[in-house]
Amino acid sequence: MSVALGGLLLALALSGCAATTEPAVRAYLHEQQAYAEIRKGQLELAEKDLKQAIRDNPTEPTILNNMAYIEFKEGNYKKAVGYLEQARVLKVNDNDEPYILNEARILIANHQYSRALTLLSLIEPRRTWPHGYRTMLAKALIKNGQSTRAMAVLLENHDEIPFPGQPVTR
Repeated sequence: MSVALGGLLLALALSGCAATTEPAVRAYLHEQQAYAEIRKGQLELAEKDLKQAIRDNPTEPTILNNMAYIEFKEGNYKKAVGYLEQARVLKVNDNDEPYILNEARILIANHQYSRALTLLSLIEPRRTWPHGYRTMLAKALIKNGQSTRAMAVLLENHDEIPFPGQPVTR
């Protein structure tokens, strides 16, 4: 390889050119661009970047989670739920709670309280609950005619996993 060609390849690699990187890295770059676009309210651009990210790395659950957010914002509830179901299957570790909570939020927003309650019941037996879970579960219970159980859930002394920087609540 010539010195000029080697220098060109090094310059392209260092410049962050997505075309010269591995698929997982390209996916990450597209996902980061999509985050910025979502924050600016540019959902169409974000959707294009996330679709490219999925092509480059179809097994990354966070990309699917972000696609679900865009589909939800566009009113495509079934597609949003489908992306979150895929994300739960593909999760890298045992932490499926963010995907369950997001899917339950979409189901509740779409007045599918019974499905939301079924999904939330996956978390209920766990020793600790994610922040916000108790309220969401109570709402789904109330909408399913189980107000007594909702009250018990709200009054129950159960550890919650806080968001970073937040104190643990009981």
